[in-house]
Amino acid sequence: MNAAYGLWQFAFGSKQPLTAENYEVARVAMQAMRYDGGRIMGVVPNMLLVPPAHEAAARELLTADELTGGGTNVWRGSADLLVTPYLQK
Repeated sequence: MNAAYGLWQFAFGSKQPLTAENYEVARVAMQAMRYDGGRIMGVVPNMLLVPPAHEAAARELLTADELTGGGTNVWRGSADLLVTPYLQK
């Protein structure tokens, strides 16, 4: 058996470090997706999937009031976190 996302547009894969800047790039890219005719798809990301090696960075990004480098964390609470060993670094 095989199970996956219903549409490829509901996932965004990245090999970039998990930073606030790269997280923003992924969210903007997903929300900007359009159908062939130009109509917006309305994708709103609400889950962040990471391998165990990125759990600490993901938890900080989604739950901390301030980021390690300083400044307010505008991404706090923007998605649910799912840590899975089936993803590789």
